Amino acid sequence: TICWSSVNLTVFVVFLTALYFTIGYVELPVVVMQPYATDDNVTVTSGFFDPGDPVPLWDDVEAADTWDAIQQIRTSLVIYVLALLSFVGWMLMTIFGGIGMVALPMDLINSWYNRPVAIDVKQWAERKLKLKSECQRLLADGKSKQDELKANPSRWKERRFVNEFKKKVLDLEDEMEILNICYKKNAINPLVPWLQLFGGIFCWVVTISWWFQLIFEIFLQGLAGPYLSDVFSRLSNAFPLFGIVAYGIFAFYILVCVIKGSIKFAGRFFLISIHPLKLNGTMMNSFLFNVGIILICSVSATQLCTTAFRQFVHSSAISQIFVTQIQYLKFFSYFYSMDVPVFYSLLFVVSFLQLIWSCCAVFVCAKKQADTITDMMREARRERV
Repeated sequence: TICWSSVNLTVFVVFLTALYFTIGYVELPVVVMQPYATDDNVTVTSGFFDPGDPVPLWDDVEAADTWDAIQQIRTSLVIYVLALLSFVGWMLMTIFGGIGMVALPMDLINSWYNRPVAIDVKQWAERKLKLKSECQRLLADGKSKQDELKANPSRWKERRFVNEFKKKVLDLEDEMEILNICYKKNAINPLVPWLQLFGGIFCWVVTISWWFQLIFEIFLQGLAGPYLSDVFSRLSNAFPLFGIVAYGIFAFYILVCVIKGSIKFAGRFFLISIHPLKLNGTMMNSFLFNVGIILICSVSATQLCTTAFRQFVHSSAISQIFVTQIQYLKFFSYFYSMDVPVFYSLLFVVSFLQLIWSCCAVFVCAKKQADTITDMMREARRERV
């Protein structure tokens, strides 16, 4: 492990050094004004303005010739490391964050809709026998697949099967946990489902607000108004803490969506191992994996908030770093440019694709789901009505 970490660190340092000394420049667009000075009310454009000279009239300033230019500035190594980390984080955040922005509120509302209901001993025993048969079938599938992989070894197929097998095991564990909660009537907390409903509605409000903010501030470049930036400014004027808390809610919400999206992505495509977070049931490797995802995506999430709420954070140190420098770095400017916002567009598109997928799963594919404890609770709720 130490050897592998040393190799990765060496490759990263060499790669970072090569990029920094070749393209580590900020290409900042500026407006150049033709030098001028004033002498006896005559505008002279051949020399620079001397602070000791009389202050020129505003009409002379407006009449001066201007043109656009690119000011090339060498950035610091620390800023370039942040830019590289942000670039890597954006690759994950566009996928995981886009999925999580829809999956998080949808799952919270589904948890309320499929909330546990009390069942009798007969129903508990029947469902437990079904879970037992499903476990036996899963073990048989695992053994047969193991023999198949021994005959025809393939690391890609093996990794994909292990991830899929792990997802099925976790689903069975969740069903068994819900089944026991339904059987133990005292274990059902009536407040939790309603808190999940409130949380789901609140998350939908934040998600939709993020969509509008991306449209107004990024895609339309502020032409339709500042929207949330103005709201944060008004809250800060009322009491400074209110604006900071509101800004922090939207910032941390993106990181929560990234974690939710990584779990959804792993459980759907089986390209990476699933690492769920459970109260009093999170494994150490899952904890470290999710912490790593947060650390990688925290820089890109900061850049997203700085750019999306740039009217709220203007003239701040973080705005000078992300909006003034990193946004105009060589190579990275192609992805962060406001003219063609690549990463922001991908985040928006992925979230809408997840919305379409979730709607299809709810309204079209609901009848095709397997018989689960959730279906049993739904039938029990219908019988009571």
